Amino acid sequence: MSMKPAMPMPKLSTDKMTASIRRLRLARFHIMRGTKVAGGAACAYARPLGFGFSQRCAEAGSTRRNLLISQPRSDLYQPVMLMALKPQRALLALAGLYVLYLAGGLVLASQAVIDRVYFFPGYSIKRPMPDESGFSPDGPVVQNLSGGVALSRRIVPGNLGSVVRIDTLRSASDSLTCFVQETGLAFRFPRHAFPAAEPAEYPAPARMLVVSDIEGNFKGLQQLLQGAGVVDAQARWRFGAGHLVFVGDMFDRGLQVTECLWLLYKLEHEAAQAGGKVHFILGNHEVMNLTGHYKYLRRKYRHNADSLGLDYARWYAPDTELGRWLRSKNVVERIGPTLFVHGGLSPEVAALRLPLVQLNALTRRSLDASQHAAPRPAEQLVRNPKLSPDWYRGIAQEEAPAAHVAAVLRQYGATRMVIAHTPVEEITPLYNGQVVAIDLPHQEHTKQGFGQALWVEGGRFSVVDNLGRKQAL
Repeated sequence: MSMKPAMPMPKLSTDKMTASIRRLRLARFHIMRGTKVAGGAACAYARPLGFGFSQRCAEAGSTRRNLLISQPRSDLYQPVMLMALKPQRALLALAGLYVLYLAGGLVLASQAVIDRVYFFPGYSIKRPMPDESGFSPDGPVVQNLSGGVALSRRIVPGNLGSVVRIDTLRSASDSLTCFVQETGLAFRFPRHAFPAAEPAEYPAPARMLVVSDIEGNFKGLQQLLQGAGVVDAQARWRFGAGHLVFVGDMFDRGLQVTECLWLLYKLEHEAAQAGGKVHFILGNHEVMNLTGHYKYLRRKYRHNADSLGLDYARWYAPDTELGRWLRSKNVVERIGPTLFVHGGLSPEVAALRLPLVQLNALTRRSLDASQHAAPRPAEQLVRNPKLSPDWYRGIAQEEAPAAHVAAVLRQYGATRMVIAHTPVEEITPLYNGQVVAIDLPHQEHTKQGFGQALWVEGGRFSVVDNLGRKQAL
């Protein structure tokens, strides 16, 4: 059998051999470390010497990312890759924590431990509430007839359960009675005169209590008013020349909407007699109920409407006492140096350059405008849920530029603005104190036995609780 002669080894001098060995060691180092550029050069040295580094050379030619991930690094590329990987790991960790937060929040909400879960600043998921409400005490619902005569429908407790009672009021001096089932309070009051449109600007009083988003929570409202010294235990005005400012959303979600409205109606009359004032700023839920949008209406009101023989859509019609009263209210007012608006004033609405009186009149007209008629551009803005004063969230979420907030305040001769509508966990100053957000979770707070509102005295803002304790904001 013949044997093929072995390939002769290259003849190298001692110096050349030493240099080649040095290059080979360097090549092996780079190949083993996975450096792509150096590895390619090392293969060029290794192949002529006949050493079997073909596998390592192939590995050295693979992508740098794979090599760097698979092997610990100490070369030039290590800091760069660590810088690239650390933000990715941080983002993954944050995403994981966010998912855990949402999952935990939804579980707590489903167990009624918390009322809402915030998934982004200014945005939240409210706990779905099973509505088991039904026929129960309510009213009165007062329809004005001709000659000062009115018809009062109400549901009152009876010996064998709630019963419907219908009364005819012969004159304005005939008293109405409102019973609050949750607290057991009953209060009497007459119908009173009020302007067709409230003024939009007022001088600053010595004291103001400011609250919003009660949403039919009579117990929480009474506790706040009594704790702040606005009313006594029988819900009678005790605030003298002070002002009570309600910044919208008395409707929906709660079960004493009618009772809350009548309380403020009554206090308005009593405050005027004492030199004080009750302000009612319309919120988006007032506008929704006045324009036939009942998405958040509780079952109780549909059952009660059937029992009273008066469709709910008629409860706040222009010929009812509360319907007429609500249509006299504004969407924005200036009291001293402070603007009060439920949502906020968007750049688009501010660009109309309307005085407050005209802006309020425009909104007031839209309440009874035909939903099918083509509105004028200005009317479109006050109906637009993203831009109207009762809906706009751009200021509460600090999306609006600070320059816009400053411009709006200058435009209306104010130095600060109080807004509601967008939930906050506590009364929160925004835009370096130029804006104060006050939409607190009153239902949740009432269940926990406390409440808070904004207190203004001597031009300074503070927070007051249901026990009357004040803390500077």
